[in-house]
Amino acid sequence: MPAVNICITGFTVASNGELDLALKKINAATCNCNNENEINQLLQDINTEWYFLLDEFQGPLFDILKTKRQRIIGPPIILSCADDNKPLPNCSRPLYCTLLHGAILCFTGFKEKDLIAKLVNMVHSMGASIRKEMTARVTHLIANTVQGEKYRAAVNFGATILSEDWIYEFWNKRMERNLTLDDPKLMRHRLMLFHGCHIAFHGFSDSERQHMEENTKMQGGRPTSITDVNCTHIVVEDCNTDIPQNTSIKAKIVKQEWFWESIQLNACADELLYLIRRSNITPLGNNSINTPGSGLRSRKRRRGKIDLSELLTRGDSHNSLLNNVLDLSVSMLEASGTNSGQASPSGVLSPRPPLLHHSASVSCCNTPLGIRDKRHTARKQVIMELLQTETNYVGILNTIINLFKLPLEQDQRGGPVLTSGEIKTIFSSIPEILDVHKIILESLQQILNDWTEERLVGEIFTKNAEALLKAYPPFVNFFELTKETLEQCDKKYPRFHAFLKLCQNKPECGRQSLVELLIRPVQRLPSTILLLQDIMKHTPTNNPDSTKLEAAIGSLKNVMTHINEDKRKTEGRMQMFEIVRDIEGCPPYLLSSHRYLVMRFDMVALADVFCNKGDAVTIFLFSDSIEISKRRVGTKVNRTPSSASNYALPIGKSPLKTLSNNKLMYKHVEFMPLSYIKRVIDVTDTEECIGMFAFIFRSPTDVKEKLAIFRLLNNEDMTKDEILRKFTRCLADNACSADSDNFLTTADSQEVMLSKKDLHLDSFSSNLLRAARKTTKKVGRAFSITKTPKRNVYRRTTSAVASPFITPVSGTVVNSSECLDDMSSPLPSRKRVALSTNI
Repeated sequence: MPAVNICITGFTVASNGELDLALKKINAATCNCNNENEINQLLQDINTEWYFLLDEFQGPLFDILKTKRQRIIGPPIILSCADDNKPLPNCSRPLYCTLLHGAILCFTGFKEKDLIAKLVNMVHSMGASIRKEMTARVTHLIANTVQGEKYRAAVNFGATILSEDWIYEFWNKRMERNLTLDDPKLMRHRLMLFHGCHIAFHGFSDSERQHMEENTKMQGGRPTSITDVNCTHIVVEDCNTDIPQNTSIKAKIVKQEWFWESIQLNACADELLYLIRRSNITPLGNNSINTPGSGLRSRKRRRGKIDLSELLTRGDSHNSLLNNVLDLSVSMLEASGTNSGQASPSGVLSPRPPLLHHSASVSCCNTPLGIRDKRHTARKQVIMELLQTETNYVGILNTIINLFKLPLEQDQRGGPVLTSGEIKTIFSSIPEILDVHKIILESLQQILNDWTEERLVGEIFTKNAEALLKAYPPFVNFFELTKETLEQCDKKYPRFHAFLKLCQNKPECGRQSLVELLIRPVQRLPSTILLLQDIMKHTPTNNPDSTKLEAAIGSLKNVMTHINEDKRKTEGRMQMFEIVRDIEGCPPYLLSSHRYLVMRFDMVALADVFCNKGDAVTIFLFSDSIEISKRRVGTKVNRTPSSASNYALPIGKSPLKTLSNNKLMYKHVEFMPLSYIKRVIDVTDTEECIGMFAFIFRSPTDVKEKLAIFRLLNNEDMTKDEILRKFTRCLADNACSADSDNFLTTADSQEVMLSKKDLHLDSFSSNLLRAARKTTKKVGRAFSITKTPKRNVYRRTTSAVASPFITPVSGTVVNSSECLDDMSSPLPSRKRVALSTNI
């Protein structure tokens, strides 16, 4: 590298070892100048070119060198050239560093010339270029306003719009060499999209106005009233909103779409696109300026009158066309000559995207939904209704894809609105559902295009049953997750909320929200079954389509059955995660891919088997096991003991409350496979004995069978008989047995040795019992000579010894074969089994 001459001006490099090494690395010949005379002497040799190294670009020496148009550089230039092994730049302006190298800047909204000059010198000293006009080559716009042509051009070109603080931040960090133009830490200096705007909202509900005012503050604006003289924008709900006369004259009256479009774009939208002209500026008259919407409507009405009069005065071809338009009985394909649609290359009519309410929707045929023409057979009329609903449904799916899904997947200004995972969760298998129904719609259109009474409508659905079975379950099963994800994203991302608001106000949506549109696939199959059943009523039995319709209805019902069963299992598996999280000390092996929740029920323990007598216990019944948990007292259970569906909540929300000390409500006691449970005993209900039941179990480590007795708490959703039948059904399924009654027997409270004290035992009395035991222990220790506590344990034989079917004294089985014969009878006629017990 050739030698360069560098004059170190106004400071020394002795204390900066890194800079000293960099000067040696670039082979620099250095000297020092500390005043103007030394600089003048150095510049007398016109044959020698010098670089002047300054640590600060201010002061008299800097001004002198800048006036003399000398090459001025900062220490970062020396360090970067030494690291990159490059020669020093031949700069015509003072260059302190190259942090902004490659950036092309433009300024707008600054009125103070001194401030502009200061900012320009800073960016030039950091290697940036400046353009006077905003062009496509400009990379950054430094703005102090969200108005003006430069700001609009920057939004259109996709340039980054920043405040002046961005320049100050770079200048303060000019000694750093690892900063980049798109550093996320510096992007906080983006110009807020409502910077300098005083926005008033008129015509909205209190909650909606409060939400919009909060968004205004978040985006750098200031909410105000419509009478404020500093108000710059008045946002109204629609064009028909009355504006008071005492509003600020300078304020622009805009539709609410301007507000939501700005948030969605992450830049202030052009007000001219959403401007509402003031009706009180120009008097109403022949030359009055009305709102754009009303003028457009009047022009449309005039065009409609002209077109109708022309049709009435023209020849036969136009009269026949008008007859087709006015004839309510003509089919869609017969009216293909109208302007309601265009023929596709395949000959199938492609209607315009329909609105989502019947009153404004584009009909697939000219017969309105629910109105039947007597000139057609009843069978054809119902098929036309099916075609119309199918067309509307396909239009809804197209709206979801084209208006919501595709724009969210495309690159947008300000970065993506949602992540790819969130988009996939929300829209799930909507594209697959749309593909199937496009085929069904095309087939229905072909049938009506070449109509005969023998056309097979049912065959369309039987052919596509397998495709429906693949497309619908993923969407229906996770619809609750879709709704929850949509709600969370709506609250979490203001840009997504604005995007939904904009789409909802478009005519394709019919002012329906995305959630209301996404629920249509859930409702479609049941409504299709009803229409096919209606067609079948008007189809003679000798018609070949009769058997096809019956098969189609059966195939759709099979799809729905599969969906419901799959949904039940999916919800059960999802609930497993909630259960594991809600139980303290829950074993990790409770989670299994083949295990799902069947039901849960709350009880009180009546035997000291799993816990103390009187403890509140909850049993979670799974497909192959049970989880016995102790329920802590301190909060109420929000659900009654019932099926798994009552435990289901949106994923990510715990269905249980915690105690005041932040402990979980459940505590793990025992996890038991269903194969350990031998019998379930239904204790006969009496006035004093209600909701009692027991089960006999034996684990591989137990020597004898054990009996666990419980009392069900009040349950409004399911009776005790229903709970026990579900319990035994799971036992039978686990044992590959068809008859669940083999696992259920009946006994009374005396046969299972329940005393009156046990019958009235609850969690409150259990607490008293435990307190009494502790008091007894303390008193015993106080009066004991040896200070050794003695524990007198009182247990019944039934709680820890033998099964009721084994005599405790002899240990012999009491006619077990006879007992099995008695229990195999149906539940209403089961014989009572005497349980042999001794104390």
